[in-house]
Amino acid sequence: MTRLLVSLFICLGLQLTSSYAYDQMLTADTLVHRPTIMSVHNDTTLNQREKIKEYGNIFVRFVKAFDEIDTTYIIPNRYNWAFMMQNTNSYEFYSLHSSRDNQRLLFSPNPSFRFGPYLGWRWIFLGYTFDINSFGKGHKSQKTEFELSIYSSMIGCDLIYRRTGNDFRIHDVNGFGDYAKEVEGRSTNGIRLQVTGANIYYVFNHKRFSYPAAFAQSTVQRRSCGSWMLGLSVTQHLMEFDYNKLPLELTSNPLHPLSENFKFNKINYMDYSISGGYGYNWVFKKNWLLNFSLMPAIGYKHTKTKDFWQDDKETESLPKYLRPLHLNNFNFNCTLRAGLVWNTTKYFGGLSLIVHNYNYNHSKLQINNAFGTLNLYMGFNFHKRKQYR
Repeated sequence: MTRLLVSLFICLGLQLTSSYAYDQMLTADTLVHRPTIMSVHNDTTLNQREKIKEYGNIFVRFVKAFDEIDTTYIIPNRYNWAFMMQNTNSYEFYSLHSSRDNQRLLFSPNPSFRFGPYLGWRWIFLGYTFDINSFGKGHKSQKTEFELSIYSSMIGCDLIYRRTGNDFRIHDVNGFGDYAKEVEGRSTNGIRLQVTGANIYYVFNHKRFSYPAAFAQSTVQRRSCGSWMLGLSVTQHLMEFDYNKLPLELTSNPLHPLSENFKFNKINYMDYSISGGYGYNWVFKKNWLLNFSLMPAIGYKHTKTKDFWQDDKETESLPKYLRPLHLNNFNFNCTLRAGLVWNTTKYFGGLSLIVHNYNYNHSKLQINNAFGTLNLYMGFNFHKRKQYR
């Protein structure tokens, strides 16, 4: 998104520079008498100048359209720069369920608590946070979490890059007998997860409903308003699993043996989703905003791990050209956002929650993955824009 905007501004600058050059040519031509044939040249130059201005106006309108607002509902950003301190808390769980054997394993890593400063220019924020859990312990977490959300009035975008470490714990087990419950809370390094993806969504009532007011602090919602939204996303999920590293209470259970469906090495699939939902900004008091939005999605899963489909009688019974259209390939996902903001246009603070949920259904195995971030922040804006000084 940033590269797109930078490219658009460069193109706009080139268009305006060319337009200025043609203005100078026309001025010189009007001072000197030219033959009739040159008048035709001047007309051509005029047409070119008009086309350049027309194209320049299109680019200007295209860029400005991303942040068109109704000022009776939204107060625009009056400052160029912002500084804030932010605490980021990450949570995640991963569930494996074998319906044939009625067994379920639920894993979750240790929560991540990070803290650090951020410096922003208009709608771009850059910062650094350090993991409080590992601070002073002499070791660095192997977990990599990167989630960038870009909010404009019209369009929003989320970029997700997650690589888990080996700090998963067994959160809950079902279908292994009562004595297997004692494994809950134990660490296991037999699971590794990778999630990489992006989603983009369009806000229909973007002139009156401001997502940036709730999650980017760059505008202020003046009056309560909501909007319908439509989005698209592409996500790659990779799970590496070593069942031999599970506790013996699960792998060597004589009464409730471990399901064969859990004995896989890797699942790699792509998720293509279309989503639609609604968001609402409630201005319950001056300078205060409460946001809630929910975007359910229908996703199509394309499994890259071919050996995972072996011995799948339900799928193999279909012709090859129909297997990709099996109902197991279509699942429901969901993205939830909530935020509480206090913003005076100069000073701001609040908290925000973003949760992503993905589901994968297979005749052998059902997988559910959810991860979210809770941000607590406080900061201030400075260096007013010229039109607001």
